[in-house]
Amino acid sequence: MSTRVITVRASHSAADQAAAAQEAAQAVMKGQLVGFATETVYGIAALASDPEAMRRLRKVKRRPDGPFSLHLAGAKDVERYIREIPPRARWLMSKAWPGPVTILLQTGGKLADAKLRRVKGLYEQMTHDHVIGIRCPDEPIARKMLQAVDGPVVAPSANPSGAPSPRNADDVLHALRGQIDLLVDSGPSRYGKDSSIVRIDRDGWTLLRKGVYDERMLSRFLRKKIGFICTGNTCRSPMAAGLAKKILAEQLDCDVKDLKTKGLEVVSAGIFAANGLSASPEAVQAVKQRGGDISHHKSRKLTADLIKSCDLLFCMTASHRDGARSLAGDAATKICLLDNEAEVPDPIGGGMDVYERTAEHIEHAIRTRIQECVL
Repeated sequence: MSTRVITVRASHSAADQAAAAQEAAQAVMKGQLVGFATETVYGIAALASDPEAMRRLRKVKRRPDGPFSLHLAGAKDVERYIREIPPRARWLMSKAWPGPVTILLQTGGKLADAKLRRVKGLYEQMTHDHVIGIRCPDEPIARKMLQAVDGPVVAPSANPSGAPSPRNADDVLHALRGQIDLLVDSGPSRYGKDSSIVRIDRDGWTLLRKGVYDERMLSRFLRKKIGFICTGNTCRSPMAAGLAKKILAEQLDCDVKDLKTKGLEVVSAGIFAANGLSASPEAVQAVKQRGGDISHHKSRKLTADLIKSCDLLFCMTASHRDGARSLAGDAATKICLLDNEAEVPDPIGGGMDVYERTAEHIEHAIRTRIQECVL
């Protein structure tokens, strides 16, 4: 067997790149082995649901057993394979995908998609001890190819096990000429280094292989910091922060004090706040009645540095949002209203019943936002 080579570069037209990706996808769906570039190294794409393709892949890789990493065109596709995606995995996907990270996740004993569950032997090909490795490469032709394949694609590095991972098409041909059907030569891989491998479960995460990203960078990706913004940071935004901590702890089945160990930090600030003021007594009481605690809160003024450090900021009113965005520069997209349907009015000057209604409004909005944006 000879290996056919398609040469395509980033400088080529979009039509040429699309044609190369489509030809590669068709080959994969026919059960062929296709070499292709990711941003890290070159891989071998094979259709995981095709027993003969998997038999050939194992022979080429010299790996008689064990799973190969699943490659996806987009992060949304993870939901076809994993029913319960841990929050930290979602955060990492949102920050590092498409990109050079392989994430290992627990399946819960079966694939999420009923159609995939009906494919004989597929689960065993893709998992080990009910764990599956998943990647979403950041290389345009690779993603177009994966998008065009109707079925799960696995793609180990394009070398026999134990040999160096190939950084360019010549490396692949030197090792595997005549053993794979097609090679898409799109030039040297961008990083020339393997992907980082991270295992994530509900209790934490472990770096299994340092690649493009080291532990320090990954620890930043695996944190989520959310902020709440109002005017003076003595009532609405501290109420929101206190209630958010309570709700997040409930959702994650932990104490509020343990949220940081789960990778979560909740802060608040005010557009025109003076630093160091306590929350108003009515705000403290309204939150306490709902199971939260803001008795130790101290106000602070919103700054560009605080905005930069947060992943998401929720504002009580449109004027807060606009004021925060004026400080944010390129980070303005992370700032939004807590409640898109109705602003949260200032309860200052109202009685306890006004604060209780404000707390109820805030808590309802937070529960919605947490499901949409955080967990």
